[in-house]
Amino acid sequence: MRMLLASLALAIGAAAAPAAACPEVPPAAEYAIHHDTHGEIGRHAITFACEDGRLIVETLIEGEVRVLMIPIFKRTARYREVWQGDRLLAFDSRVVDNGEVYEVTARAAGERTVIDGRRGHIEAPATIVSNHPWNHAVVDRRLLFDTQRGRLQRVQVRPAGAALIEVGGRALRAQKYVVTGDLERELWYGEDGAWLQSRLDYQGATITLTRAR
Repeated sequence: MRMLLASLALAIGAAAAPAAACPEVPPAAEYAIHHDTHGEIGRHAITFACEDGRLIVETLIEGEVRVLMIPIFKRTARYREVWQGDRLLAFDSRVVDNGEVYEVTARAAGERTVIDGRRGHIEAPATIVSNHPWNHAVVDRRLLFDTQRGRLQRVQVRPAGAALIEVGGRALRAQKYVVTGDLERELWYGEDGAWLQSRLDYQGATITLTRAR
């Protein structure tokens, strides 16, 4: 993914580049969401497109936990990101968490990024990205913003060795990273920078997302 964003920057960074220039974009990706007690509880799907030389990333998340056929937790979320090169121009999210609605927007504004959400109006550096791990850039950043509430998260990231991740019946070599600080989770990326897996603890349970295709 880092290679993709770099190619976007080269293709559209110059003022003379035609507006319709559109580098190759990744294929759609889908992830299974696994709860360590309740098994598979949902899916996380990402699509990519290129419009006027800008990368458009759209995400749909659907998850539900049932006990004796009774739903005890349900979450749906939609994110939309607009990128030009390695700069996040716009981010919009709408998360419905057990019926409660959360919305976050972020917009590029000169040398800053302006974020609005539950935490109010925040100005952050232009280099900030969301904590959505599709983008390999999260491992290079020390400041992220939360996709649900818009709060800033200061993190440390360290490489933690290689592993094999099964994707669509194939074993792919992946690099593991451990994120600590205001956000704690483990991330795995393929040799091409594509996000393959993540794991975090949530309300006493371990949630794992693994790429299915």
